[in-house]
Amino acid sequence: MQKENDIFHLKPLFSYNPLIMKLIIPSPAKINLSLWIKGKRKDGYHELITVMHTINLYDVLYFLPSDRLELHIEGNQTLPLGSSNLIIKACRLFREKTGINPKVKIKLEKNIPIGAGLGGGSSNAANTLKALNTLYGNPLSKEELFELAENLGSDVPFFIRGGLAIAWGRGEKLKFYSPANFKILLIYPYFSCSTAEVYQKLLQIKREISVEDAERLIISPLINGNFEELKENLVNDLEKSESDCVKKVLKIKEELKELGIEKSLMSGSGSCVFSIDTGDLNTDLLKNKHWWFKFLSAI
Repeated sequence: MQKENDIFHLKPLFSYNPLIMKLIIPSPAKINLSLWIKGKRKDGYHELITVMHTINLYDVLYFLPSDRLELHIEGNQTLPLGSSNLIIKACRLFREKTGINPKVKIKLEKNIPIGAGLGGGSSNAANTLKALNTLYGNPLSKEELFELAENLGSDVPFFIRGGLAIAWGRGEKLKFYSPANFKILLIYPYFSCSTAEVYQKLLQIKREISVEDAERLIISPLINGNFEELKENLVNDLEKSESDCVKKVLKIKEELKELGIEKSLMSGSGSCVFSIDTGDLNTDLLKNKHWWFKFLSAI
């Protein structure tokens, strides 16, 4: 399977003809290893700093020959198929930028839970941009792909490359690092969180924190494998939201403590919770909670 970070180097197997080409693209999830809120901006967004890493939980995108643009979704029937879908938005931005009207059948195999803080929709949008660029002979540079991604959402630029990065501003400014090697336990409690609601009900927070602080607190211990130090430094300011969803997530964190997992963190705006370097864990205890859970790796 083509690695996500190698998508820029995909080449047609034979002569270039987008109507006969087929691409199958893995679209990974991410976790937020920390997220700090620096305050609210004049444009209504929150100024933040976050550390993100892609993980080996994937949606799959299939790009097939067609005489028009089509989108089909398998695995989740609640996602819209029309103009509000981020994949369709990515196709339209690609057309506006390049003048190329993409005629492809896109099939999305949905495995990443939605409303879970894992960035599945953003990943789908970013990987759609990259796939279309490949199918149509790379009319856009990497820099232009990042610029288009900024118009689709705060996390979308990160997924143009993936791996390990610090994001700041509203999430569009990025500094990438070599991917780290670590394991996580990921728990999805079978309910979703609304990102808008989580931010709307966030108490006023104004942290004084810099990219250099994020490197010291998270990047350095992560790369050096100092997981105990890393776990002590994990923070997600969105856990301070007064939204009902976040309150339910915090109860799950308390239940995890009772199972022996002292440190867990909500990813993004929830609802997923993860823990790093859990060691030996009796999975029967997790099964008794009737949660969706997976043991995964950073990629």
